[in-house]
Amino acid sequence: MSSSSPAQVLPPAVAQLAAQLEQATSEAELLGVVRALGSLGQVEGIPLLIRAFGFNRPAVGEAALEEVLRFGEAAVQPLLANIDGFDYGARAYSVRALARIGHGDAYPLLVDSIVADFAPSVRRAATRGLGRVAAQRPLCDQERALQLLQQCLGDADWGVRYAAVAALTDLARLGELSLRPAAKAALQTALQDADPLIPLRARLSQEELATEL
Repeated sequence: MSSSSPAQVLPPAVAQLAAQLEQATSEAELLGVVRALGSLGQVEGIPLLIRAFGFNRPAVGEAALEEVLRFGEAAVQPLLANIDGFDYGARAYSVRALARIGHGDAYPLLVDSIVADFAPSVRRAATRGLGRVAAQRPLCDQERALQLLQQCLGDADWGVRYAAVAALTDLARLGELSLRPAAKAALQTALQDADPLIPLRARLSQEELATEL
């Protein structure tokens, strides 16, 4: 069958592990391949690790996340290019990875995920990473992130609210100085949350920022 673009030729070691991933039938086998892909350290293996996010096996997904994170910023573009639009569990792993890497290129995806994704796990992960990621962007994007995080403090999902407190802390710590007063004011607002975990996290953030800034 003809194709408009040639198929990617994988390095031999990655191709061998790709075949093993196809043939694996047990969790132990899948974990072995995932760990081997991470240890191999070849970027061509990143899409295979991302694929493992969708195997519906939590231990495999967590292992794949750990291995993807070992690649750092080299994993950002493969993650963005392979977001699973159908499997929210797999998508949550990708968003968690991007949030933890903290590269500015993930900003549009995180914003879209917070605003439009239906899955709480995806929205929580995106909210948690937004402060760190936005700090790598121009001021206008940081201002948009601040507004969105302020809105997240009123979200119906307590996990989103909790993540917003942590993200506001990151933005206050890493973002433009001009945004720091508003970020701190938002943390003060979070002290009024009815869920006791939210004020607890907000007070911890205030203490951290008072020590560091």
